[in-house]
Amino acid sequence: MKNKPTKVRRVHVFVTEAGKKTADVRIPYGMFRLGMKFGKDAAKNETDACAKAMAQLEDFDCAVFERAVASGERMLPHVLFDHVDTPSDTHVVLTAE
Repeated sequence: MKNKPTKVRRVHVFVTEAGKKTADVRIPYGMFRLGMKFGKDAAKNETDACAKAMAQLEDFDCAVFERAVASGERMLPHVLFDHVDTPSDTHVVLTAE
């Protein structure tokens, strides 16, 4: 019997500010994909923290990542984004599960 290819099901968003947990949510991967699509377009006209964050993910391609997971090239869970903003003491981690 052949194993079913692995699929990304959700993205875990974990945020701490000043060492305190401020967000700990899991969203469906499809919602993440949609957010990436529209976020990249919206960030083009922004200069705030959202635009800066999207700039760090601008080279991320959901379809390429999904193929890498399905082929076994990437294993889950996989950290997509891990950023520490020192001035605001904020730490954001996005993990594909």
